[in-house]
Amino acid sequence: MKKAAKLAVVAAAPILLAALWMDEQPSYKPYRPPVLSPPAGSVPVSGKEVIPQGGELKNPLLPTAASLAEGKTLFEINCAMCHGMTSAERGPVGRKLTPPPPGLDREMVRGMSDGAIFRAVTFGFGRMPPFREKLTPQERWNLVNFLRTRQ
Repeated sequence: MKKAAKLAVVAAAPILLAALWMDEQPSYKPYRPPVLSPPAGSVPVSGKEVIPQGGELKNPLLPTAASLAEGKTLFEINCAMCHGMTSAERGPVGRKLTPPPPGLDREMVRGMSDGAIFRAVTFGFGRMPPFREKLTPQERWNLVNFLRTRQ
């Protein structure tokens, strides 16, 4: 029996030592060294979109069929619930608001520049929420292109 107990202890010793060794391994914690250094020539970026408040923004996207199709989809998802699918009738949420949100028909949009529409979508105004965090800049420009062609 003693021989079997010794054999068990000898067999279990490496496993127990390995378990102790595993507890002492270095592990990297967030925000602690070693911190990877940036590649040579890289420029730090805050990751935030910068939209100048003054001056006129130029629409970088042409109103292609793909841009208009994406703008229409984005309008249906994000705008139609308040502004309505057509200018004649507000969406289900817009009907509950007093006063109702304006219809985004061609006449209303014609009086605004692309940059003004982009800023309105980006920063919101009045009761309209900002879409800066919800839509990428390209999606917002696609939405501007769609609003220009909307009846």
